[in-house]
Amino acid sequence: MKLEDSSGLTSGGTGDGTEKSSTISSSSIGTSKQSSSTSNRPIRQRPSRSISDLFHIIFGNFTYDLVLWFFSFVIHTFFRDIQPRGTFNIPNHGPIIFVIAPHHNQFIDPLIVMSKVKESCGRRIANLIANRSYQRMFIGTSAKLCGAIPVERAQDLLKLAQGEIKVDPNDNTKIIGVNTKFTIDCMERGLIGLPESLGNVTVKSIEDDTHLTLKKPFESPRSSIQIRINTKLENGTKFKVAPHIDNSIVFRHVFDHLNSGKVLGIFPEGGSHDRPDLLPLKPGVAIMALGTIGKAIQDGQSQDQIEAVNIIPVGLNYFHAHKFRSRVVVEFGKPIIVDYQMGQKYLDNSKSQVEKLLNLITLNLKEVTVTCNDYETLMVLQATRRLYTSSHRDSIPLPMVVDLNRRLIKGYDQFKSDPDVIELKEQVLAYNNHLVSLGLHDHQVSSLMRTNRLRTLIMFMERFFKFCLYMGLSLPGAILFSPVFITASRISHKKAKEALAGSVVKIKAKDVLGTWKILVALVLAPMLYIFYSIIGTILILKYTSIRQFNIPILFIFLFCYGWAVLTTYASLRVGEIGVDYYKSLIPLFISIISYNNDQLQIEALKQTRYELSLKVDKFCNKFGPGLFEDYDEFYREYNVIDETDYKEQSPFIQGEDRGSSDEKSLNRTSSMESFNIHNLSDVPIFSNIPDSGSISAKPSYVNLTSIGNGGDSNNTSGNNSSIHLHPNYNNNNNDDVSKKLRDKLKSKFKIQ
Repeated sequence: MKLEDSSGLTSGGTGDGTEKSSTISSSSIGTSKQSSSTSNRPIRQRPSRSISDLFHIIFGNFTYDLVLWFFSFVIHTFFRDIQPRGTFNIPNHGPIIFVIAPHHNQFIDPLIVMSKVKESCGRRIANLIANRSYQRMFIGTSAKLCGAIPVERAQDLLKLAQGEIKVDPNDNTKIIGVNTKFTIDCMERGLIGLPESLGNVTVKSIEDDTHLTLKKPFESPRSSIQIRINTKLENGTKFKVAPHIDNSIVFRHVFDHLNSGKVLGIFPEGGSHDRPDLLPLKPGVAIMALGTIGKAIQDGQSQDQIEAVNIIPVGLNYFHAHKFRSRVVVEFGKPIIVDYQMGQKYLDNSKSQVEKLLNLITLNLKEVTVTCNDYETLMVLQATRRLYTSSHRDSIPLPMVVDLNRRLIKGYDQFKSDPDVIELKEQVLAYNNHLVSLGLHDHQVSSLMRTNRLRTLIMFMERFFKFCLYMGLSLPGAILFSPVFITASRISHKKAKEALAGSVVKIKAKDVLGTWKILVALVLAPMLYIFYSIIGTILILKYTSIRQFNIPILFIFLFCYGWAVLTTYASLRVGEIGVDYYKSLIPLFISIISYNNDQLQIEALKQTRYELSLKVDKFCNKFGPGLFEDYDEFYREYNVIDETDYKEQSPFIQGEDRGSSDEKSLNRTSSMESFNIHNLSDVPIFSNIPDSGSISAKPSYVNLTSIGNGGDSNNTSGNNSSIHLHPNYNNNNNDDVSKKLRDKLKSKFKIQ
């Protein structure tokens, strides 16, 4: 076959992302186990470059780093915590394709991955981007400066065609036209779409002006959308058409990019969405990896000259992706090695190899992501994880929380038809709904105890005073920035409605909220700061004697601008502490106003939780050992770790340990550590997560109302009647335990 025709392969393979693991073997598809052999091959010598080429490279790297530095600041302001995991799997050299999913945060997703890859190993990613986005002023300019590669998509070229269409009652892949001209308006392998963005389907063949055959029928996973599709096709409807896109130039560009040892980023789902599961992967990613090796073979390069392409699955695991100051874990999986042998097989039988590689990529992506069929099940399984790990919740690193969610989902998917599992799901769902109705969180239930009202009232007043203090300190910045918050919220929700109306895969279109909040803030915030700075400059010049010092007005303006920025940023940090205090007031308030029967209800709720915890333990102990080889070690014994040190060496690491960034991230526990704040000097304006070494030892029993999930060293429990939180772990030994946990995680904590 000729690779110049590879654009036609976009319709080859399955393209549906379904799992067919039985067709995959280590002999046919390279995995990370092959990396030791490929990494020892000599690096192909690059051709010499001219001065203009070197200048272009240097300038491109400079603009990339400058743009990424700016957006890294933006995303680290939007998110409270971004933790990478598995960065030691990223090769130091050679071509890489980062396959990133799920695509839950539109333009924010690539920025997060680019930032963490640059931070961990210094490599720069050229992302594939839809040409429609590439042509936008702000997004497109940023993409061009970062070396993005535009790809034309047929769905972006849909336009209204003449006549109406109906579906053949006897065959839902046959379309009958009324006053149509299919032979002129339509194209084989092009798209035909329904109005109101109800879906697009590839045209398989065109019989005449009024008859054509679809590759597959119009279908939607949402029943409400499917009903609308059926109604329109039965009664007749207007339709849109788009030509088949020849992306052979894009493929050749990608082949050259990878064969020069560079890095590519791709979102194989084809677009952003807010579904709890992965969309079927497009075959383009497999074609790009295999085609790169195939082109090198066709160019006459020998096996020793060809560098294998490393496909790195990247999982973006968000905790409320669209919310300001939320958290995310970026997990880099083990590389899939696409080598010379696979390139030869691709040239012999492209469709088979693309299908096999696509299936393997799908499997590996599921190992680094938390996916579920529906949101209700996902919420139930997250509640189940909290029930299972309640006794030592504070000491669990955030990446381990993600892995526990993933393992529970895998166990549920395999045994969801078991009667005991069905009953457990219903009971956990009822328990979760009960907590919502009471305004409580699960971690607060186990800490509630019968209390002395006077002691509880004193504690409530103390916490309420601190809440008022820090919210008061954050008030100036909140007022200054409130126009941005309000406008960004309204515009983002408006854009979400528009995106939902134009999509058949989105549920609530939450995937566009975060992007539009940031875009609106990037436009309005500077304008607002300029307005405040002008007012401040005028007031200073009018009501002070600063003119006598001959200070330039520009300096005064810049001072006011910087003051406004620092005020809002400091208010953000202090306000977070106030919000944490506010959350701690709820259970105290409930305790103060509760009567004896309320206390009995609390005890009944605690008993319900205890019984559910036992059932969850029973579920895990019954099914876990059969699913995971390391079940005993990491589900029963991860609080009792032996002294053996583990250190996984990637074949790409030579003389250095690039897992250090992982260790730093794993130092941070799954919830924010406590702040013992009694004066302003303790407010961490520029860092709301202390290093593990700076965390002071706390009593084994701490107040429920302590900030985060830690404790307040000035509020010991003793035998006083009070509402308490029982973390059941000793922070004096936490550093030692955390170190051992991190070493274990690097080599052992994975889905088998």
